[in-house]
Amino acid sequence: MQQFPSLSIVIPSWNQGRFIERTLLSILRQDYPGSVQVIVSDGGSTDETVEVLKKYEDRITWWSARDKGFVDAVTKGLAEVTGEIIAIQSSDDYYLPGAFRRMAEGFQHHPEAGFISGGEYGIDLQNNVEYANSFTGPITPHSILFQFVPPQHATFVRREVLERTGGMRVEVDMCADIDLWYRVAHFAPGHSIPDMLAAYQLHPDQRTATSPKWFPNLVKMVESCEQNPVYGGQFKLTEEERRNLYTYWEINWTAKRSPAEARPIALRKLPNLLSYSPRTRRSILGVTVNPFVKELVPTALLQRLRLATATPPILPPGVDLNWWKS
Repeated sequence: MQQFPSLSIVIPSWNQGRFIERTLLSILRQDYPGSVQVIVSDGGSTDETVEVLKKYEDRITWWSARDKGFVDAVTKGLAEVTGEIIAIQSSDDYYLPGAFRRMAEGFQHHPEAGFISGGEYGIDLQNNVEYANSFTGPITPHSILFQFVPPQHATFVRREVLERTGGMRVEVDMCADIDLWYRVAHFAPGHSIPDMLAAYQLHPDQRTATSPKWFPNLVKMVESCEQNPVYGGQFKLTEEERRNLYTYWEINWTAKRSPAEARPIALRKLPNLLSYSPRTRRSILGVTVNPFVKELVPTALLQRLRLATATPPILPPGVDLNWWKS
């Protein structure tokens, strides 16, 4: 018999009034037999957010008061949850139809899983799909570091497992969601299902991906867990894995902020290129060899090559990104 566990969704919010109604409707219009609790933890938005929340206040729990940022907002929301399963959804992202049923099926098929994660579409402001991202299989601390990071907006975690972690940590605020799934996976591995569960809204006002805090926060996430006897007793990197992972992270996240700053870092690694893993080698070559090739190849030819290789994701038949409007 199909089981439909109770679900609590925490939505940290700050000045995303142009998106948050879509987020709410993608929850309220789900065809899900189980109970769904919606908690909006707003940090005192000054745009139209509060007006939208008042519109649905008979169906949601919400407040709007100054907080200390993303982690603080989520923590306050988690203090109010009652569901067996917990989700943390951003106020500018939203669920796809059937997401909650697919989640319930995932937990039923994988009862050992501490959390279930699905795929995502990344969309621009014109609703064009920029990318489609999914993964199928077990989610472990190792897989989070080296294969697939569970997207926050498409992940559902058992409350009892989340509570064992103590929730999000402010000391790694830039990657607090990744850190949460990483620590949860130490207690109970997750499982990624092939279903696309959510849409991730790309826009200029997001928490920046170019922050200099990314690399040190990710390293702190790993190091602090390994130094903790509870987490460290479950999983630790080998020195070779650590060398490859930290090199990859340093180059990748520096390049997002400044390719010019990333290039000398990668050049120092170039003499030992073959000693790195394929993923780390690609990151090194991406910021050293690729710029050099671009200088040699005529611009017109590069443009033709991009046109020839570009394959934007295509939505499968029947997928309607605007389903929440109906």
